[in-house]
Amino acid sequence: MRAARNIFLGLFLLFFTISVGGGLFWGNMNFVQRVPGGADFIVPWKAAQSLMLNGDSPYGENTSRSIQQIIYGHPALPGQYPYRASLPLNFLMLFFTLGWIRDLTLARSIWMIVLEIALAVLVFISLRLARWKLNWLFVLFALFFSVFWMPSVSMLLSGNSIVLQAFLLFGALRAIELEADELGGAMAALALVNIEATGLVFILLLVWVFSVQRWRVLYGFGMMLAILVGISFVLLSSWVLPFLGAVFGNWRADALPSTFSLFEGWFPGIGSRLAQILAVGALTVLFLEWRAVRQQDVRWLSWTASLTVVVTPLLGFPSIPAWLVLTLPGVLLVVSVMVQRWGLLGIGSAVIVTLGLFLGLWGAQLSRTTAVFTLVYPLVLTLLLYWVRWWAVRPPRMWADEIALRG
Repeated sequence: MRAARNIFLGLFLLFFTISVGGGLFWGNMNFVQRVPGGADFIVPWKAAQSLMLNGDSPYGENTSRSIQQIIYGHPALPGQYPYRASLPLNFLMLFFTLGWIRDLTLARSIWMIVLEIALAVLVFISLRLARWKLNWLFVLFALFFSVFWMPSVSMLLSGNSIVLQAFLLFGALRAIELEADELGGAMAALALVNIEATGLVFILLLVWVFSVQRWRVLYGFGMMLAILVGISFVLLSSWVLPFLGAVFGNWRADALPSTFSLFEGWFPGIGSRLAQILAVGALTVLFLEWRAVRQQDVRWLSWTASLTVVVTPLLGFPSIPAWLVLTLPGVLLVVSVMVQRWGLLGIGSAVIVTLGLFLGLWGAQLSRTTAVFTLVYPLVLTLLLYWVRWWAVRPPRMWADEIALRG
């Protein structure tokens, strides 16, 4: 009887997986055929394809012209963004499988499925890190919010890989929590991209690892990084300098919004100094919290990592709306504390917070209000994280609380 039930359950899960996967593929294909975009995918996809099929450097002029031809329909004109590949080769290898696919529509559709799966996994990892009881109603609510809030939609439209880094970073914390330290270190190494958005989290992780002497995390990190870098140099030994040239070329061509550009636009005389004051204040907050998290458990580390990601734009680092996907674990952490600790009042507060963030970010996107993404949203979420800090960083004080969280 049990064997028959297991077979039935396995067949049901297989059918469900095929149905969902097929539905996602059909929906993505129709979407891609009708909606242009995906520049953040086209660049690494074409760069990987040029190396694999033509033997061209992914950072060379021939590859850049091919990318520009796809996006603009012609080589980039003076003043247009050059769209040079700016991912390190060890991460660009992720696109090798899709590089075999010459049809952009098909390749982009598959990539969107990868991003959607990563987003769903990120939600579940965030809920586990937040110790949220996995009630299916709450899970569906979290998934709906996470898929349709503005940063996720922006990420999917552009094909940006930031959700993979978010999944790997917070997945590393979950692995460390489960004492799979080598796996956690390896996942952190795989996420070593977009340093301006994720770099501070790596430094935080190193501070914590040294404080608790979890050296196996460093072993996993070092081994994975050595393997990736070694393979990249075997494939193309001279990739580092052209890669750095592409990165600086893109930076010069398109200065991303930051608190410095924001304040200088508002207050041309003292804007830079105001941005510096804000950066010093944010850095002071991080310094104090990084000191506090030493020798603490992963629960505390997860809250501090969420805060670090949120505060990063306030330090003056450039950012784009899609990168706010990194803050999703912080949002779910705030909501989880409200719902689990404050009863009906918490549920009402969680609805207000999520609805406010949802509508606020979409309103900022539609009105092209850059200040919301670089200043207002980070400040608001920082305040919310501090609002729930006491409950988020400490284990339940009573055995009854623990039973309630486990359900």
